[in-house]
Amino acid sequence: MRFVEYIRREGYQLFCGAVDAQVYSYFDCANPRKAIWYYKRGSYQCVGCREQCETDSPIGFQMFLDLME
Repeated sequence: MRFVEYIRREGYQLFCGAVDAQVYSYFDCANPRKAIWYYKRGSYQCVGCREQCETDSPIGFQMFLDLME
């Protein structure tokens, strides 16, 4: 099973917002242009390379109003 399929099954959704450069700096990301972020409440997961970086901090991620609740 591919990792993307696994995290989708775990409830992650594609994150379409902006990600600040400080996030990539924190993870010492070699190629931020390849980053593909997924999120679920309390967790952000990157699938852009084999490192599969993950954080529970929303700092550096564009926030959206949740109008569905």
